Amino acid sequence: MLKLIIAYDGTHYFGWQKTKAGPSIQEELEKAIWQITRERALPEAASRTDRGVHAEGQVVQFRLTQEWDPQKIKGGLNAVLPKDIRVKAAARQNFHPTLDAIGKEYRYQICLGEAQDPTRRLYSWHCRYPLDGDPIREAASRLVGTHDFTAFANEREKDPICTLQSIEWNGQFFRIQGNRFLYKMVRNLVGTLVYVGCGKIGIESVGEILASKDRKRAGVTAPAHGLYLHQVFYPLK
Repeated sequence: MLKLIIAYDGTHYFGWQKTKAGPSIQEELEKAIWQITRERALPEAASRTDRGVHAEGQVVQFRLTQEWDPQKIKGGLNAVLPKDIRVKAAARQNFHPTLDAIGKEYRYQICLGEAQDPTRRLYSWHCRYPLDGDPIREAASRLVGTHDFTAFANEREKDPICTLQSIEWNGQFFRIQGNRFLYKMVRNLVGTLVYVGCGKIGIESVGEILASKDRKRAGVTAPAHGLYLHQVFYPLK
């Protein structure tokens, strides 16, 4: 079994998973594996990132019938993959990318100011209004911990209980770590905290929204293009 850590610019893709709607990261990687090895292998990823979402540390595994040098696989894949997808590391490792993961870190980029920096337009959410950092950080602290995050999910899930280890805002991006995330949960958390920062939602309302389990009470879903899967965590061996 081979493990890859890959990065990609999700701008032109319909997310990680193969779909008839358009190109996907999984499909491009599958085609590249075939070109290099002449073997059919379906790569599995730690996170099914949505359309337009980027990754800096997506973790992928796949099996080959023949034994390959991981560094040759890395070099070969990077030679044939589109330029907006790159293999950062490759190794032999037996593991399951989703079941063995113990946490993930996402980052969400914000571009503040009346005029958006054009070099960041595909990679950050443009917020024209000022954001007050102190209310954002106070509201974020009330979301850290183990909770039912139904109010921040765009679909009902059987197990809505997640643990957030941290939510940090440094004035340019959010850094969010947790053991697991519901569908569009990170983008809904960001949208809600941005609303807190511009005064549309009060700090005291965040706990009420969490307890309500009502998605309609939380903030807007932040655009996909500002979101990055930064890192996936596994137990130390």
